[in-house]
Amino acid sequence: MEKNTNKDISLGDVKKYFTNLFKDILDLDAGVDKWATIEEVKSKQSMSGANAWMLMCSIIIASIGLNLNSQAVIIGAMLISPLMSPILGIGVAVGINDKDALYNALMHLFSALVISLICSTLYFLISPLDDYTEQIRARTEPTILDVFIAIFGGIAGIVSIARKDISTTLPGVAIATALMPPICVTGYGIANGSFDIASKSFYLFFLNTFFVAFATFIIVKYFLKFPIKKYTSLKDRRKNMLIVAFVSMVLTIPSILIFKRVFNELQQTKAVKQFVESEIGENSIFLDAYELINLDDNSNRLILKVYGDSINRSHIPQFEEDLGRLGLTNTRVEIISTTEVNLSKIKQLESQLSVVDNRFNAQMNLIEKNRLKEKEAENTLKLVSNLPLQDSVRFMNSCKAIQQFIPEINGISMAHAQQLNSDVFSKIPIVVLDWDKPDTKDVDNLRKYIMDTYQLDTIDIVFK
Repeated sequence: MEKNTNKDISLGDVKKYFTNLFKDILDLDAGVDKWATIEEVKSKQSMSGANAWMLMCSIIIASIGLNLNSQAVIIGAMLISPLMSPILGIGVAVGINDKDALYNALMHLFSALVISLICSTLYFLISPLDDYTEQIRARTEPTILDVFIAIFGGIAGIVSIARKDISTTLPGVAIATALMPPICVTGYGIANGSFDIASKSFYLFFLNTFFVAFATFIIVKYFLKFPIKKYTSLKDRRKNMLIVAFVSMVLTIPSILIFKRVFNELQQTKAVKQFVESEIGENSIFLDAYELINLDDNSNRLILKVYGDSINRSHIPQFEEDLGRLGLTNTRVEIISTTEVNLSKIKQLESQLSVVDNRFNAQMNLIEKNRLKEKEAENTLKLVSNLPLQDSVRFMNSCKAIQQFIPEINGISMAHAQQLNSDVFSKIPIVVLDWDKPDTKDVDNLRKYIMDTYQLDTIDIVFK
């Protein structure tokens, strides 16, 4: 009797396997030297000597990138910035309840903040460029999404330091959390006397800083479970937790409100773009610019700056109805006529004229090909006629080519007309067209085509 070597796999074994697999996936503790990690964080958070010089260089580079609206330069500045280290130090110090380490980390972060503000402010005071670039504007609208970026950036940062095998990811964490550009924009706001820009960008910096430190604290305390110093009392422990929770809530609420506003603006921008594409359509070539303005009474005003009268005030009621259907209720449309020459519009019109010209050339090439086919057919069939206008094959091919080139022509007749002038008798080729609104340029092109096709010296064109 053959022995069965296969073992039955029970449901419990499968459950145990996936439970262990899930634990392994979430296990951050394996391969982590906790004491060495604490010492490394403490050693790298200093903002003196080489780190201070690196910080100053990165601040100037980031400021130049903001000034030139260059994202690549800003990313380069974030790669060399040491600003992440004291922030991780704060999270670790809170996680292990080390007040001395927390004090040192806060002092180093404060030093970094002072250096950053001085360098960025001086740069923007000296720089001849003071444009409010897109990269600067992007650092004045912190949202709840920045909170999530900072949280996951903080997690990746502390895990990167704790695990030597993935420590190369720290530069990427510095880029993702974007700690450097907001503080540079704060310097820009100070240099230009704009409290609004300075306050919003500094809020973004503080938001990122707090939640990077907060995520570090959570990982260190509850996942990696670093050794902690004993709390003096349970009351102190609860007090610390309440402070962290309160600050988190206070910082998060403004970001949620800003996110709501930014999201609404994006929806409105999308609706206006859809309105221009679907409702104005081809007439958008006469639209120089447009802008949606949000008024204090919760109404909106859409300003349309147009050339000529193709888009005029008679369209306003329909435009306002279309905007309401797209979700922009309570929106008034205002049309402003302009005679200013917009270079981008000129280039757009030139491009469209080029397309029309290409289509015309394509049609002429098609006519030429049909003419060549006609000649080949004549040679093959050896059709010879003393009166080429009465050649039905040639006539049909010519009519098809003409109506393809000028579809507005309803009917075509060709013949020889007998003419008597000053006792001189002659036969004149004549073409009769059923054409409601003939265009002079198209008539000239048609005349040339018929004369070339039938090898005529002259021809008369008349209209029904």
